[in-house]
Amino acid sequence: MRLPEIIRKVIGNAMGVTKKRLVKLLGNTYFYADIDERRLRCDTVELLVYIRSHIDPDNDEHEVWKWVVPVCESVLACTISLPVPFYELPLKYAVRERLLTPEFEKVLAEFSLTISGSPREVYEEIVIDGVRHAYVEFEE
Repeated sequence: MRLPEIIRKVIGNAMGVTKKRLVKLLGNTYFYADIDERRLRCDTVELLVYIRSHIDPDNDEHEVWKWVVPVCESVLACTISLPVPFYELPLKYAVRERLLTPEFEKVLAEFSLTISGSPREVYEEIVIDGVRHAYVEFEE
């Protein structure tokens, strides 16, 4: 069994059971105003497990422990305002310049998409009383 599957089993049967949910879109963007909090918890745990097992806090050239770990801990403690705007996420420069390992970049990307309310698929916009919405898959 792969690590992400183990994490999802520990947290609950997160992946596999999804349901379309009507979510509001933020202003004139394509970001969601609501995020999939169950998926975010899973992505957060997966990211923390990766960081703790692959990044030495004493030899952390990209300061992952300084910038990413506190965000993850805030998510798990439910003390962070969601969604987090994409431009406020840590390590944007390192990602853009491809300074991170492909494995870490993949785990970080999943987390970043979820916490920012970024769409993973094309959706159809629905306007209700002048407000843009979309049906999006959320984990049950």
